[in-house]
Amino acid sequence: MLENISAAQAGTVSLGDLTVNRIGLGTNRITNTPDAHNLLKRALELGINFIDTAHFYGESEEGIGNAIAPYGNGLVVATKGGVNDASPQQLRRELEESLKRLKTDRIDLYQLHRVDANIPLEVTMQALKSFQDEGLIRHIGLSEVTVEQLQQAMQVAPIVSVQNEYNVVNRKHEALVDFCTEHQIVFIPWFPLGGLFGDTAKVEQQVANIARKLDVSNQQVALKWLLQRSPIILPIPGTLSPAHLEDNLRAATLELSDEDYAALTTSI
Repeated sequence: MLENISAAQAGTVSLGDLTVNRIGLGTNRITNTPDAHNLLKRALELGINFIDTAHFYGESEEGIGNAIAPYGNGLVVATKGGVNDASPQQLRRELEESLKRLKTDRIDLYQLHRVDANIPLEVTMQALKSFQDEGLIRHIGLSEVTVEQLQQAMQVAPIVSVQNEYNVVNRKHEALVDFCTEHQIVFIPWFPLGGLFGDTAKVEQQVANIARKLDVSNQQVALKWLLQRSPIILPIPGTLSPAHLEDNLRAATLELSDEDYAALTTSI
């Protein structure tokens, strides 16, 4: 009997008027190669309908565009701009390049990659709102912001998502997760399985005992913890391996008891 693996088993979350399954795909390592194209196509076969990329990720946007454009069947491809310069002029240049690379005439979710300390956030937000009014982007998101910056941005335009680093070990944005939950703003944790500076090893150490007890991978436990942390969390684990992709999606059907969840939550 074939195993049924699907991102749909994780439930859904709403990005404005768009609905996506609650495990997506991060693509910071995706390139414009046949192997990467095949991985993206396999992700779609497995029910992943939220793919996150960025102008800053090199070949990622081009690889996505060449592999799976045009985008149908409810697929949402989100990208980001303004990682080093969030001036209106630079944002427009990067947006136009992203549209070309992704082979589309509108970005469903366009996220400000970083707040620019040299430019008032209101100025940046007004530029994003103008792109939205022009029909170049559908919804606006933010990345690596504080609660206060999110509130400031919300005064200029509707914000449907926030993408900050967050996982079972790195919990510095707890207040932001709670704010997003209260206001039904999707929270997209990047590095959901850990990342730089040894965080991946710390995440694996944190979940290892429970993973052994349940006879599942460390990654499944780490992702399930995020799914249980808040109903608006949308993890985007990245991978270059179809096997790892399938393993990550098994988190959707994992049963994590209240006791195990509490142990992971309180042992930091």
